[in-house]
Amino acid sequence: MPVKTRGSAQIDKAQRRIALIKSIEENLDLGYNLTVPNYAQLIEETRSALEDYNTLLPQVAEARQKLEALEKELGATSERMLSGVAMKFGKSSIEYTKAGGKVRQRAKSLNSESMEESPLLTIATNGSTSSNGKAIKVN
Repeated sequence: MPVKTRGSAQIDKAQRRIALIKSIEENLDLGYNLTVPNYAQLIEETRSALEDYNTLLPQVAEARQKLEALEKELGATSERMLSGVAMKFGKSSIEYTKAGGKVRQRAKSLNSESMEESPLLTIATNGSTSSNGKAIKVN
């Protein structure tokens, strides 16, 4: 992602304003520290801060890219570590769960008794089946 530097509408406005104020009087002093030299100094400080900000942006983008790459590598290594624990101790081991693995519950296998008790499945004498409890004739 390209780094977008920014400009400042306030700096642009202030530079135009100081030029206009200087046309009234080069060293206008309005009291309360509102002088042309103070105003010019504030404009320059703000412009310098904006320049510093825009100079730092590429470094921030580079640091972000480095961080994202390291996070990706860390995620992959974390998965490999868990897989290594699973290979060494097995997925149903206490060590695997201690390492953050989740032990999956095995599905109970259907045996012949449970099939006979199921009201949704009827096996007809000719070998046809239906899921609604009715026998289907199959040729």
